[in-house]
Amino acid sequence: MKKLLRFLSVLIFSIVGIFVLINTSNTIALDMGFLSLRANVGFFVLFCSVLSSLATFLLLMTVNLSSKTSNVKKQLENAKLTQEIESVKVSQLEAKIKTLEEALKKVVSGK
Repeated sequence: MKKLLRFLSVLIFSIVGIFVLINTSNTIALDMGFLSLRANVGFFVLFCSVLSSLATFLLLMTVNLSSKTSNVKKQLENAKLTQEIESVKVSQLEAKIKTLEEALKKVVSGK
């Protein structure tokens, strides 16, 4: 699956690169009341491709980061739960020991 995705990404970037090279001689003129802009079509496509790749990368990083933080939270909750279970077991054992000591004292004092 990884090889297929890598192949597709290289193919897409190659297609964008070829499109940029084909359209380097074409220009677009944007004339507004306050702004007049002439842009090369190829570089405009390259700029849009780079921005969309960067946005996708940042989105994937935030998704990956949020999944890592949720995993860390789960691990912390598991550790706290394990600690609570251990402390409950210890307190139960202490109560049993105390009960057995009292029973032993009664038996010894009864003789």
